[in-house]
Amino acid sequence: MDVGAFVQENKRWLIGCGIGAVAWLIGGAIVDTVFNPISAAKSPKSLGAPTTDVFDQAALTAARTEGEQLATSVQQLRAANAFVQSDKYLPANKGKLDEYQYQVGRALKQAILGAADDRDVQVTESGLSWDVPTGVDDIKGVLFGLELLDEVQQRLFAAHDAVRKANEDAPGLRAILTLKVDSRRGPRSAARTLRPGEVDPRDAFVQEQVSFQFQASEPVVLGFLESCLKPGRTLVVDGWQLLKPQRPGDPCTVKGTAFGIAFKEGK
Repeated sequence: MDVGAFVQENKRWLIGCGIGAVAWLIGGAIVDTVFNPISAAKSPKSLGAPTTDVFDQAALTAARTEGEQLATSVQQLRAANAFVQSDKYLPANKGKLDEYQYQVGRALKQAILGAADDRDVQVTESGLSWDVPTGVDDIKGVLFGLELLDEVQQRLFAAHDAVRKANEDAPGLRAILTLKVDSRRGPRSAARTLRPGEVDPRDAFVQEQVSFQFQASEPVVLGFLESCLKPGRTLVVDGWQLLKPQRPGDPCTVKGTAFGIAFKEGK
């Protein structure tokens, strides 16, 4: 199977990756409106509407059934796109967060450089980057981004190892050009005034995005993409480009972005 076949067979998942979070928010708002219509708007009486039932029982039952079906779809989307953070990258009980984030980031760089050296994969320290956070919320965001980078590098090297295990002469992963925690515009905790009935995404989940660029053989690219879909640890591929080599035997160049969605408990 090549990358093109993978895309065709998993087109619905790849598209769903890009819209999963949005659909979850919209679905949640609709479900809330169905089951709590008065809380989402002014009461009919306050608007001068008749106080008698406008819809009969059959219509109400149909609406509730549709709401339950929508809620099920929302849960399925959530399960398919969720990324559950590990304790190592959570800020609780870690002492001074700025020092802890620095230590974690440094250890991750060394791990990537060491793994690449063991496999004769080209990578430079300058290609591994993230912002230096200044506030608590920014530190939390960078820690989440570092965990996503950690997952990307582990899955890349795992795909390389699998290809080499099947054929020790296979080219595998040639170079990691970029692994980066993408910057966010403005503070992550910036507050804004919500309109009546509007949903603030930060109340439901936190999200960080990373960028990657690497050169590898097509089987490694395929293995990496397949590994992005992992229950509870999904990397949502937001966009990617595959440039095939001009000469046979040269590696493909892959450039893309992925993000992780960590849903808050009870949301």
